[in-house]
Amino acid sequence: MNAQNTSSNYMTTGHAQASNYTTSPPAESESRIDKAYITSIRGILKFIALLFSFIAFVCLVSTQKCDGTHVFLATVTWLVIIMQVIIIIVFVFRLQTKFPGIDFEFLDFFATAHDALYLLIASSITINYCRISGQVAGGIMGLLAFLCLTGNAIAIFLARRDETVTNTNSNNIR
Repeated sequence: MNAQNTSSNYMTTGHAQASNYTTSPPAESESRIDKAYITSIRGILKFIALLFSFIAFVCLVSTQKCDGTHVFLATVTWLVIIMQVIIIIVFVFRLQTKFPGIDFEFLDFFATAHDALYLLIASSITINYCRISGQVAGGIMGLLAFLCLTGNAIAIFLARRDETVTNTNSNNIR
């Protein structure tokens, strides 16, 4: 995403707003928090993935321990929570506009896909090797978080692809 394109691609047609305010500046409360991101499919999927990751973490640390595979999933879920909260903060408080040189959309895609892959691996290992019901429940919650993060990564990819096609088509007009 180039520095000139300031409109966010997570906005649906119902949430589309002009990013350059020619007539009047936005209200003070609107300029700080991006409510469109919270209600977008990407924001909702991130919050659901956070919820599943937190439930998986609680399931893992509250049951008796098995042979150590639960520690791997507990660590992965905690790291997923930290990374996704940072990404949510960046987009909700519009910090991506303060740093135009960093492509936060690509960073979001990479981090989300990375987190989803690690959740898949850790959850599969925990479900396969632990037979304690709380550990298995944590693994299942990790798989549900994996599904939400995978859907989020697909939504980011499709939005980036559509943005690239739109920019390419508009540059070819003579």
